[in-house]
Amino acid sequence: MKRKLLIVAMMMGWGAHAQIDSNSLMGLPTATNAEMTALTTGVGIGSLLFNTTDQRVYRFTNTGWQAETDSQNASQVSLVTNVDVDNVTGDPGATNETTVEEVVQAIAPITSRAARVFYPPSIAIDASTNGTFTLDLYAQYTAQFATPVTSSTGAPAAIPVYAATDLYYYVTFADNTVFNVNTMSINANGVLTYTIIGQPTDLNALINVVFVVK
Repeated sequence: MKRKLLIVAMMMGWGAHAQIDSNSLMGLPTATNAEMTALTTGVGIGSLLFNTTDQRVYRFTNTGWQAETDSQNASQVSLVTNVDVDNVTGDPGATNETTVEEVVQAIAPITSRAARVFYPPSIAIDASTNGTFTLDLYAQYTAQFATPVTSSTGAPAAIPVYAATDLYYYVTFADNTVFNVNTMSINANGVLTYTIIGQPTDLNALINVVFVVK
């Protein structure tokens, strides 16, 4: 009867404890790293040992001894639902990503490209007279970025800027009643050559410039 009551007490968590000492512990076979790596023939898949060299438990698999670990890298973490995160024009194969690593690798080029594109500050162009002119887009960019009107507490006095040859330059839109868009060009250092063919009827004649970091 007492034996039955003791079992109930242990199941109910009433404070009974099993007696544990060095004689009741179950140990794994031990081996140095050199001894372990020499053990390959006749070892069964799933065999375990404790490596005394690096103090870790190893298991034997069909590829040899592998350290037991709770950590996983991104390539080992599967998605709950496979998805094609970069299903866009030019995506070779348009295959579904199945692990976190595949998603990261698919998204990285997209986010990297997006982060490298930015617009320069507003630039005033005199369109009061017809003719061909030049404008140093890079100089306009550095002049405005280097001397901000104000900044947040602790911010550097000047905004870091790219070198002229670190950038690609684009005009993505120009008012074709004001500019001859067929002859507009930009050299590698960001100097824009443009021809004015007419005056804007209001203040809304536009030219959009985009910089892309190489």
